[in-house]
Amino acid sequence: MKKNLLMCFLSILILATHAYAQEVTVTGQVTSAEDGLPLPGVSVKIKGSNVFDLTNQNGMYSIKAGQESVLIFNYIGSLPEERKVGSLRVINVQLKADSKVLNEVVVTAFGVKQEVRGLGFSTQSVKAKEIVDSKQPNLVNALQGKVAGVQITNSSGSAGASSNIMIRGGSSLSGNNQPLFVVDGIPVDNTTPLSQGGLGAGTAPASNRAIDINPDDIESITILKGPAAAALYGIRAASGAIVVTTKKGSGGSARVNYQNTFSLDNVNRLPTLQDKYKQGDQGVYNTTASDSWGPAFAPGEQIYDNLGNFFSTAFAQNHDISVSGSSEQTRYFTSASLLDQGSIVDNSDFKRKSFRLNADTKIGEKLTVGGSANYVRTDRSYVPQGSANGVMGALYWPRNEDMKNYLNPNGTQRVFNVADNDNPYWTIQNKPIINNINRVIAIGNIDYNPYSFLNISYRLGTDYYSENFKSITMPGTLESTAVRGAIAQTSGDNQITTSTIIVTGKKTIAKDFKLSLALGQNLESASNRNTTSSAVRFIDPTFPSINNTVAADRTVSERLYRRRIFGLFGDFTADWKGMAYINLRARNDWSSTLPVTDNSFFYPSVSGALIITDILREWGLKPNDNTFSYGKIRAAYSEVGKDAPAHVTTTSLASVTNTFTINPRGFITNANNPFGNPTLVPEFTKAFEIGTDLRFLKNRIGIDVTYYNSKSSNQILATRVPPSSGAFLTYLNGGSIKNEGVEFVFNAQAITNPNFKWSVDLNFAKNTSIVKGLPGTLDRIELSDAWVSANAAQGAAFLNGSLFGINGNVWKRNSGGQLLLANNGYPQVQTALTNIGDRNPDFTTGITNTFTYKKLSFAFMVDVRVGGKVYNATENSLVRSGLSTKTLDRGTKVFDGVIESTGVKNTIAVPLNQNYYQTIYANHGYDFVEDGGWYRLRYATLNYKMPAKLLEKIKVKGLDFTVTGRNLLLITNYSGVDPEVSGSGAGVGGSGSFGFDNLGIPATRGVDFGLRLTL
Repeated sequence: MKKNLLMCFLSILILATHAYAQEVTVTGQVTSAEDGLPLPGVSVKIKGSNVFDLTNQNGMYSIKAGQESVLIFNYIGSLPEERKVGSLRVINVQLKADSKVLNEVVVTAFGVKQEVRGLGFSTQSVKAKEIVDSKQPNLVNALQGKVAGVQITNSSGSAGASSNIMIRGGSSLSGNNQPLFVVDGIPVDNTTPLSQGGLGAGTAPASNRAIDINPDDIESITILKGPAAAALYGIRAASGAIVVTTKKGSGGSARVNYQNTFSLDNVNRLPTLQDKYKQGDQGVYNTTASDSWGPAFAPGEQIYDNLGNFFSTAFAQNHDISVSGSSEQTRYFTSASLLDQGSIVDNSDFKRKSFRLNADTKIGEKLTVGGSANYVRTDRSYVPQGSANGVMGALYWPRNEDMKNYLNPNGTQRVFNVADNDNPYWTIQNKPIINNINRVIAIGNIDYNPYSFLNISYRLGTDYYSENFKSITMPGTLESTAVRGAIAQTSGDNQITTSTIIVTGKKTIAKDFKLSLALGQNLESASNRNTTSSAVRFIDPTFPSINNTVAADRTVSERLYRRRIFGLFGDFTADWKGMAYINLRARNDWSSTLPVTDNSFFYPSVSGALIITDILREWGLKPNDNTFSYGKIRAAYSEVGKDAPAHVTTTSLASVTNTFTINPRGFITNANNPFGNPTLVPEFTKAFEIGTDLRFLKNRIGIDVTYYNSKSSNQILATRVPPSSGAFLTYLNGGSIKNEGVEFVFNAQAITNPNFKWSVDLNFAKNTSIVKGLPGTLDRIELSDAWVSANAAQGAAFLNGSLFGINGNVWKRNSGGQLLLANNGYPQVQTALTNIGDRNPDFTTGITNTFTYKKLSFAFMVDVRVGGKVYNATENSLVRSGLSTKTLDRGTKVFDGVIESTGVKNTIAVPLNQNYYQTIYANHGYDFVEDGGWYRLRYATLNYKMPAKLLEKIKVKGLDFTVTGRNLLLITNYSGVDPEVSGSGAGVGGSGSFGFDNLGIPATRGVDFGLRLTL
């Protein structure tokens, strides 16, 4: 008996050893049959066992299996595939879309995933590859031209410059119109300071804080466009939401990914300057003149290209390394990245160091615990712009003088006269601006499933960053307020902490009806503290420090901001056979920024969707999917509330006197802050949208169309008050905005041959934002933060006109349109500003083509904007300096008009001299309003993947090489540098400052070289 047992044991051992000996490592790549792109997150499982692997972001997998094993490949929305191992060591698989399922999943509220087919509102997703292809360090810029209804404007070509983003127009007359940013289920800060250290936004546009997010860490981005889509996020998502999902662990055993990019950038375009007239005043050469109103250049006389020579080639490099892996219970992803971005202006750069760790693990069968931590350090050095004393003062420099010759023999600044502007070369050396950020985004989450029908999830997250800003002006400047030097510095702490619990129950009734109810509570607490100190007149002229000044020349102030929002919400969904869906959502918020009597407000939404192809199939009216593969119609109605800015319900106090006080003792009204209004109530936006999603020819062609309209009423807006009130501004309720538009998304798999594929993605959007009402007798809301060009124009919202208008100076005319001239025959500037243009484009379009031939792929995107005006304040400055080509006519002219005092037709010939151009012509706003439309090649990228057989020999799992060109082609009627401008950056609320070209650092075009390596 013992002998038999021994023989049996030995036989089993031999068989096990033989089986182990036959176990091999199988690798490969899983791609989409439709477009050939890699599919991350595909489950690769050995049939009949619990052994599995998940593909990484390149679609690569590695698994140990026996030769008799069968691998099963599963992916959401695709048909499963099976492959027998046999003698194969590399198994590449293409998965086909399941037209009957089409259950694409997107992340909507608080990290909750939902099937797109069941949504009654419009969303659009951007995948990781599309973000990487754009090669943009700023996450916001990576979305340019990719999403219908999303308008993005970069503020300048400076490294680290801010970008403004709006979805479906604007809903606020003076407040924030940018969407909420959400990372892995928690709101994060994307604010842009309007001013820092006493410097206005137009002088030193700050960075928007979404620039801190490393694009290489992102798995996907979902854009929630309307209030219905963002309803559960509450008032912070009144303008939509950008939902970012970062990469999670996958791929079984640990994998290392390394990628880099090296970039070169140059100025894209520069304005044309006149080269006929040189330095002087009133036609006479003058060596102390700073403008070009002198005589004509003599033949052969040296003409300097001061503007073109000022800019250099910018170099940037980006390195990213990540390690990811997973098991049946745990998955993890960790990354480290370094971005070092130079600028086309010396002594300007942007650096970002980022470290991220994502992990989650299953504890038993019912509990999952996870979390993430992201540390970011950003350092930005830049220089002033937006005025003649900034680096774009090069637009004023006479061309008979070499601007590079900016120092005297004794080392002081060489100047034309003491009332002049600083030389730009002196500025970049002696007026540094430095901004440093230390940021931590930490999230912890628990997911518990006590029963099959019940889920409880809790997420706690915080976004904290400290900021240190410093601006220095060294002695020797020509700025009258800082002749002996000046310094301003701000230190601050910013934090948003969010706690959310959601209880979700699901139940199936009578087999065909599925019900889901989620109840949740959300608490958000935000705080901000800034301390600003400044000083002038350095004791030691070589030492820029606040301590290097006397006490009487120093000032210090502190600003505190706190806000708390408590919300309760519910989300109910019912669907019949996965063909008909109805969704009801509601939320009630309590906000600390509103008076106690009105700080609670409720808003609901309802949406529905019908999968018409499934319904037709259910009724036997649709036999196959060959032609009409999928059809869905959807509709949604929603409301969303919005609270006031913090601390505007009461009047703040100050301990210093000002020009508005009559009592110089004790605490007095702070004239620089709004006058308090304790009667404020919430504003509301009501929105409706209807749309359809259609797929044809086995899903090779897709069309998505959405129509929407919304009305934002009872606006909380900042408006001017009489100085006798003790303040400049106050907040009040009143006014409404109507937004209406259409969005169209088209995609096609034009060619799907095994070796060659061609896909096309197109989006189109048209939006109008009209002001339907304003409080009292107001006919416009002006934005003082968007002033440009000697206060000749500003952003403004006009009653019964565009939210994005241009308020500018014009010449006086009578009711018939004739010029009303002064007695001397010159035009007269009208005292009141008027509407001179609409910055909102007629429509926008983005077209992306992707070609794949075996291992080679080529993709490019064309970005189109038709219409939309730009106020060319840069050209206005050139006119004032005498360098504009508009000033070449320096003869005489008889203006066609009538003398205002007599009504007689004008016959007086007047000289077009320096006085005319600087004081009359430069204040004629219409001549500086131009068409801001464009056709641009946003990017073109070429990628080559090394063959798997070659990689096996060098034991590498993946190796890609990439070359990308950015902004290689721009076709526009705009005479300036680039119509994609935002003069004061993304921090300006209301109608913003986009569409104002105001002496900003020019836009760039560049090329990137990079590789991606997987080990």
